[in-house]
Amino acid sequence: MSIIEINAETGLVIYRDMTESEIEQKEKDNQDAIKRENEMLSEKNLEIATITAARDHAASLGFTDAMLAVMYPNLAP
Repeated sequence: MSIIEINAETGLVIYRDMTESEIEQKEKDNQDAIKRENEMLSEKNLEIATITAARDHAASLGFTDAMLAVMYPNLAP
């Protein structure tokens, strides 16, 4: 993988290969990004499951979707 370095003052452009430490950092950054994305997906799935359980519980108590939409808009389908 290559790096492009641009000197803003002189306009000098340098193309070079990544160093070992830059490659290692890029790999670490990619792994961290994947981990954060998985954590966000897990949180979203938990939120969806919680809302579904709350809606199901409200329905078991006789609440309709229309009632939920008025009382708890975030639970409405």
